[in-house]
Amino acid sequence: MAENQKTLLLIYPANQLRKGFLANRDTKYQPLSLGIIAALTPPNWKIKIIDENFRSFKYYPADLVGLTAFSSSATRAYEIAAIYREKGIPTVIGGIHASMVPDEAMQFVDSVVVGEAESVWGQLISDVENGCLQPRYDGKLLEMSCSPRARRDLFHPGYVFGSIQTTRGCPFDCSFCSVSSFNGRHYRMRPIDEVLDELQAMPQRNIFFLDDNIVGTSKAHQERAIELFRKITERGIKKDWISQASLNLSDNPEVLKWAAKSGCRMIFIGVETEQTDGLIESDKKINLKMGVDSYESVFKEMHRHGIAAIAGFMFGWDTDTPERIQQRVNYIKKSSADSIQSTFVTPLPGTRLFTKLEDQNRMIYNNYPADWEKYDYGDMVFKPALMEQSEFMEVMQSALGQIYDPGYLKRKFIGSWWNLKSFTTAYWCYMSNWNYRNMYIQDGRKVKNIFLD
Repeated sequence: MAENQKTLLLIYPANQLRKGFLANRDTKYQPLSLGIIAALTPPNWKIKIIDENFRSFKYYPADLVGLTAFSSSATRAYEIAAIYREKGIPTVIGGIHASMVPDEAMQFVDSVVVGEAESVWGQLISDVENGCLQPRYDGKLLEMSCSPRARRDLFHPGYVFGSIQTTRGCPFDCSFCSVSSFNGRHYRMRPIDEVLDELQAMPQRNIFFLDDNIVGTSKAHQERAIELFRKITERGIKKDWISQASLNLSDNPEVLKWAAKSGCRMIFIGVETEQTDGLIESDKKINLKMGVDSYESVFKEMHRHGIAAIAGFMFGWDTDTPERIQQRVNYIKKSSADSIQSTFVTPLPGTRLFTKLEDQNRMIYNNYPADWEKYDYGDMVFKPALMEQSEFMEVMQSALGQIYDPGYLKRKFIGSWWNLKSFTTAYWCYMSNWNYRNMYIQDGRKVKNIFLD
């Protein structure tokens, strides 16, 4: 080993409060950002990734410790950083949470990377080597040509899904979402041949395209998506994949046609609510434009191409009452969507929703950073507008019990099998629903008593 070789330890912390969703290997996704950071690090550094998706953190010696965290795992990230700071080892944190609250993060680490790290990581490493690490580095939004390939050799071998990204940025600006604040509203597209070369080299058969919206919002974006899917097919790349998109993914029938040919099994769509006033509150422009009546037609068009719909619904809008929540449950149970993600409206830092609720003094859990672990979409962290918190939680126990009732999930599986004409895809949907159910069973809180068979 070279005398000047240093060790970089990259840590992906896990929320210690809620581990149910990570009980199944299929719901664990590679920490792509850490793989990219590793790829940007000079070869004279030895690199190790500790991934709490698979095992809890244990101390490992290092010369520099890098962490990334969502809001729900920030508390854990700060705990781990403290261990190394006590030993005088420099720590740096990046990711979406630290970028939204850099002043908070600076209290718990030696340096904070705000925004995307590609433009500043080389300088940060040079500063560490020269003993002049800065307290803050502000990344720029770079175009995605010549993007570094993640160091996949450093990921835990247990991942069922390989992760890759083909675009960044979201032109939408929903009130509850911080993606546009972090990645910008300009839709940046990675050159297709670079995507294909990396995709072809990935060992996993199952792929998660991490794009927030793989189809984009304009005609040009759709044409690019079609080209990507068509070239996957022409190269003979045999992968099954899932990703995320908006309701407009069915506007051009060629999008779904080539997505299916290229191996698409499931697409997540943020439906949020079937009620227009909730969409207005969330500023979900694309759903408002297309109208709530379009949901089922989009799902059916996806089915026609053998692609399953994961529909994301949120509970806790200011217009929600017990009756309206039950209406949403009834709507969900009648919907032809194949998998249902049910989450609580959650104000993440950096969003207009967070600012609004803070200004209205409605935050229940505001002892930061300790309370960040509750910002995992499974806790009601603010005062509902038309209900007491206790009433909301009681109503949600019943609602989630109905949505994830084992008998209902079995019937939904049969319906998906019929609609999709594929046992494999229908089974993916069935297991996806059970994984969402596990979020409440494995954690030992909330609706456990309702879900037990």
